[in-house]
Amino acid sequence: MGTSFYVAGKGGGPSRIGLSGFPKAGETQIAKCMAPAADAAVIKGGYVLKDKGPLNA
Repeated sequence: MGTSFYVAGKGGGPSRIGLSGFPKAGETQIAKCMAPAADAAVIKGGYVLKDKGPLNA
């Protein structure tokens, strides 16, 4: 499953999230950094996203 986030700053419009479903049996797995664009508006807040720094590839 792939997820992506766009966190809007003050005055930057709505924050958004992108989600892909799990691949079905026999389908190709999603590679790293292959999440869909964050295109669904976040309609309820209260969450905090924290950057953990560079990913270990």
